[in-house]
Amino acid sequence: MDVWSSIVSSLSKKLDKSTLKLLKGVDKAEYKNGYLYISTPDPIYKDWLEGNLLEEIIDTASNLFGKNIKVEILSEEETEFFKEENSLQEVEKTPYSLTNLNPKYTFKNLVIGNCNKIAYMACRSVAENLGKVYNPLFIYGHTGLGKTHLLHATAHEVLANNPKANIIYTTADTFMSELVYYLQKGSILSFRKRYRNVDLLLIDDVQFLQGKERTQIELYHIFNALYLIGKQVILSSDTPPKNLKGLQERLKGRFISGLVVEVKKPDLDTKLSIIRKKAKEMNIKIPHDVSLLLAKTITSNIRELEGSLGRLKAYSEMLGRPITLEFARDTLKDILEIQEIEELSLEKIQKEVANYFAININEIVGNSRKKKVVVARQIAMYLARVLTDKSLNEISKAFKKKDHTTVLNAIEKIDKNMEKDRKLKLTVEFLKDKLLTL
Repeated sequence: MDVWSSIVSSLSKKLDKSTLKLLKGVDKAEYKNGYLYISTPDPIYKDWLEGNLLEEIIDTASNLFGKNIKVEILSEEETEFFKEENSLQEVEKTPYSLTNLNPKYTFKNLVIGNCNKIAYMACRSVAENLGKVYNPLFIYGHTGLGKTHLLHATAHEVLANNPKANIIYTTADTFMSELVYYLQKGSILSFRKRYRNVDLLLIDDVQFLQGKERTQIELYHIFNALYLIGKQVILSSDTPPKNLKGLQERLKGRFISGLVVEVKKPDLDTKLSIIRKKAKEMNIKIPHDVSLLLAKTITSNIRELEGSLGRLKAYSEMLGRPITLEFARDTLKDILEIQEIEELSLEKIQKEVANYFAININEIVGNSRKKKVVVARQIAMYLARVLTDKSLNEISKAFKKKDHTTVLNAIEKIDKNMEKDRKLKLTVEFLKDKLLTL
């Protein structure tokens, strides 16, 4: 049976004569093992066919060959590219080794802030709707900001939902090295089969593809094959697609056809959260003034933050000394430009909150029951607990309260009300950010 003639015959009832005439430009169609491969004379014809008649072709082919048929439209260039023995046969369903996924890089271990919230939400959405939203997902940002963590976390989440999912995580460098290896062996088909049989393909540091023409060609065709059958692709780079020099325009076009998101440098509050989390993981106690020193001094990336914590831990254990501000300055002086920082005092917190609410600082520490003053006092107590290492008793004395119960109640009330009162949450976050930058 002439596959394409049968499809055109079925479509003749739905299409006009001029469109049917254009369909005769198809060179060849071949059906094998659930796949319909259609060869077209050039990329323009291919794009026209995909953009205007793909759904009708899939419906017609499904009626002829059965449901769940997969259609792949190839230009002449692509047809030549795939002309190798058995290249159109169904790929073996072989799961891949996932030992290159870091078990620590999960969503649970990710500190989320304004710097990475959009990228995090996009990755969660992709993990839950693989191949259906944001495909491809392109994440960019400077080195050491957690892009690799996001990629690994997405893979872990997909596996949690479907342990049998076929996933490949690789870097652009590894992808190139693997391609060279398969080319030298004369088994490029095995390379293509490996990458065309995945549910999720993650490629890190795609900026290293710049100027690598053969690697770009392979990736372009692999990308097209995966996209056509609804498989997910996630890519990362240190720069947005438009700034990738030495990259084929058609590949750039594929990169920006889904969702492009940026991971930015973390703000002070996020860095403090990261320090607390990493210190807990390392089982070390970091005083607040040391955390503030690191957060204010390290502005480049999270990796440097982790490295500094590791150095503090190692020196503390080897020398048998606790981690203090003086110890941290001395230990990190040769790798960081240490800034002098002033400890955030309870009086400073009271003053800033009083200024914000346009009330007197004496009202903050007094017993006024005016609603505005009560809210300001509770916020000041909350910030005192969150931003300093002071005990509840020390905070209660600073606010002239008899015991710490009042402080504890205020903290719990603000914490609870922020979940339902957006205005309150914004106020607290604004004051927190301002105090952290003083």
